[in-house]
Amino acid sequence: MRKLLLIINLLLIFGCNGNIEKTKIEIPSAQCGMCAITIEGALNKIDGVKKVLVDMDALKVTVAYDGEKTDVKSFELAISNAGYQANETLSNAEVYKTLPGCCKLPEDR
Repeated sequence: MRKLLLIINLLLIFGCNGNIEKTKIEIPSAQCGMCAITIEGALNKIDGVKKVLVDMDALKVTVAYDGEKTDVKSFELAISNAGYQANETLSNAEVYKTLPGCCKLPEDR
């Protein structure tokens, strides 16, 4: 019974099409839980994203997604447009200025 529940959960998370890919993106400018929520929300708006896990200790986000619908560049752009650096893609400077103080790098507070 537990195996069946595990299989059902995996299918719900990753779908049935078998084209699910996974990537990790560095988010070095993220500072707090609010940053994690903002990044997760930005990524979940992208069609094809199946699961987002933000690891604030490692400053990385793992994304499970349908590779036929989206790609890593889309994730980096979404994170940048939310005000954060994503891998080598710098944060959108105008959006970064509007982030709460807790979401900014210490030297920018």
